Amino acid sequence: MPQIKAVQTPIGALYGRDAIYLDHVHMNYSKKELVLKGEINGGLAAEATDGFVPYELIFTEVYYFNMIELDVALHLSDREYTQGSSFDELTDTPLLATIASARGKNLKHLMLKTYDDIVEIACGDYKMTI
Repeated sequence: MPQIKAVQTPIGALYGRDAIYLDHVHMNYSKKELVLKGEINGGLAAEATDGFVPYELIFTEVYYFNMIELDVALHLSDREYTQGSSFDELTDTPLLATIASARGKNLKHLMLKTYDDIVEIACGDYKMTI
């Protein structure tokens, strides 16, 4: 059964629609690398801080990448986009099982809920810099 766990960023778990803003998306197809840049509303972090904090997320060995506008996602009945925090790791998901079967890869399944969009990724690893 799928499990959802909040990712602990350098400023703790993030909660709320206004927690993460996405300004830049870059996919390097040949390297299977996805880079996201933006700002975090520090007041909505578990370890609250004043103002907005810039971040960079680098996902490597990307096998699945989906981005959908938030309000559209909330109207899709087959996805549970309203659960969890603003940045979650999902385990035991059908997506991970499919990738393991098709490619023999044990990946991480992550979901980033920004102010405007939801980004869903299956990757080998990721690094967040604040």
